Amino acid sequence: MPDRAFALLAILVFIMLLSMLTVSLMFRSQSDENAAVAAAGSEQAWAAAMSGVQEAMRVAAAAVPGTLDWQDNPILFRDRPVFEDGADRWFFTVYSPTGSEETVEIRFGLQDEASRVNLNHPGAADLGLIPRMTPPMVQAVRQVIGGTPPSPSTPGTPASIATDGESPESSVNGAALLEAAVSSLDLPLHQGPLASVDELARVPGFSWSLVAGEDANFNGHLDPNEDDGDDHFPPDNHDGHLDHGMGQYFTVLSSDPNRTSQGRRRINLNDPKDPLPAGDFLAAFTNFVAALRGANLKLGHPVDLLDGKIHVKDPQGNDVEVVSGITVNELPMVLDLFTTSAEGRQEGLINLNTASAQVLGTLPGIEPALAETIVSTRTSVSPSRRTTSAWLLQEGVVDADKFRVIAPHLTARASQFRFQVLGYGIPSGRFCILQAMVDVSGDEPRVLALRDLTRLGLPFKPGTETNEPAARQTSFVISRAGGRRHG
Repeated sequence: MPDRAFALLAILVFIMLLSMLTVSLMFRSQSDENAAVAAAGSEQAWAAAMSGVQEAMRVAAAAVPGTLDWQDNPILFRDRPVFEDGADRWFFTVYSPTGSEETVEIRFGLQDEASRVNLNHPGAADLGLIPRMTPPMVQAVRQVIGGTPPSPSTPGTPASIATDGESPESSVNGAALLEAAVSSLDLPLHQGPLASVDELARVPGFSWSLVAGEDANFNGHLDPNEDDGDDHFPPDNHDGHLDHGMGQYFTVLSSDPNRTSQGRRRINLNDPKDPLPAGDFLAAFTNFVAALRGANLKLGHPVDLLDGKIHVKDPQGNDVEVVSGITVNELPMVLDLFTTSAEGRQEGLINLNTASAQVLGTLPGIEPALAETIVSTRTSVSPSRRTTSAWLLQEGVVDADKFRVIAPHLTARASQFRFQVLGYGIPSGRFCILQAMVDVSGDEPRVLALRDLTRLGLPFKPGTETNEPAARQTSFVISRAGGRRHG
């Protein structure tokens, strides 16, 4: 009897172990299947987002000079279908958070880098006119970019710098905590040109909260944790307004190809070996350029041709006046076709058609009132006139003397762009968010930088303009397609 009882107990134990093994194998099989499905969803969300990156580059490269269709165009960039895989319908949305001064939170389009001051090539821009920038901070930036280590005595610590409307006492705890986290990375202070605006936070006198502002998840929306003081990260001033930080005014990658609006090489007026095109210009203009070159005189910028005149000696040694023949009517063509530089690219020019009043106001000759006038006037200027900066003069915004001062620092087009893309699937709710920077100035558009922001969360509810039923729209499930790293 005891033997039978022992045998029965052994059988029961064996059956229990076998059952546990079977359940374990089933669970592992199900886990593998779930992991495979999740991985497939991640890949598809990534692919949908990359489709948005490619479409954004295509639109930017094909943009007609003077047009701004790429800046805010929901038809082109919002809820665009990509493909169906039998389980999900996949879409992408291209969007860009706006600046602190704008009334809308995001635009369905791109931002151009030429609308910002280039930290690596600021040119004549006065960095000290950027909001919250102090003289010691300007000095530190110029020293770092120039390759000279800033003085250790450069003032400006997280406790002594506060955002607009907030006292140092209210910001010190959150800002100090953030600075401690950044400092714990033990990153060396960069010397020389900055690779990204983020590196500005490592420059003495700056902080991550100053550079990045309150928009911790880069969604362009004032979330509850971004408007509660120092209760939750990030530190903010609890004023009901989203601060985008000083970074919104800067770039490190803006450059304008020294080519015409048709993509041809510009003629260098200062190069005697560069022939002028025949039959397209006034005889007075041709004679003027010939006189310049013959007297070995150099122009600083093509705008110098506007109502230009010089005095030279004729073959008999007499002093004669030679006029350019270029009036405000010919000025747009001159600005497009000619240059005074042999460089292939012009670094750091500011886009007259897109820069904010704060950025325009950093340039010589543009005081705050004029900057605001430019911003308010350009919305009514036709695209055909916006192809060059000459519209400032044609529209009577400035006079000829003022235009000669500011024109050398301006461009009227964009070649580098930044934007974010949300790739998502319905009904699964899987999504991927990419932040991209691209350059379309060459023969082939190229990606300059790519960052995965998926783990920061869904920026807004997608799918509101698809054909998906409203009931399914409201049941959109947030499911991050993270875990993948690209760059």
